[in-house]
Amino acid sequence: MSNSTFSGPVRSQNGFQTISVNSSTGAVTTTSTIGPAMSVDSVTATGNITADSGTAPAAGGMAAFLASSTAGLGIYVGSGAPTVSAAQGSLYIRTDGSSTSTRLYVNTNGSTTWTNVTTAA
Repeated sequence: MSNSTFSGPVRSQNGFQTISVNSSTGAVTTTSTIGPAMSVDSVTATGNITADSGTAPAAGGMAAFLASSTAGLGIYVGSGAPTVSAAQGSLYIRTDGSSTSTRLYVNTNGSTTWTNVTTAA
């Protein structure tokens, strides 16, 4: 397969896919999809990564970053006390937290139970 170089915009109505081909079997595996429902196996970046920057944090929480194959494990953000269901060990950053005990929470049971983390002033 050859490489292509473009000097103008590249457009596709249905998105783009990156694939890998198994050298032994010839099996094709999609490794990333760029389009309305973008998915990528891994991201390596130097600098900042911005996600959902046009979306306001939801009351009770929303996922900001999901990590690993453990369903719901990640970092959540929101206004008000967390009510979102998440995996045990997940973190919740409260955007309207006003004291040392209402800014950060950790999920302790893999559901909707969140325990506040007391931080320094």
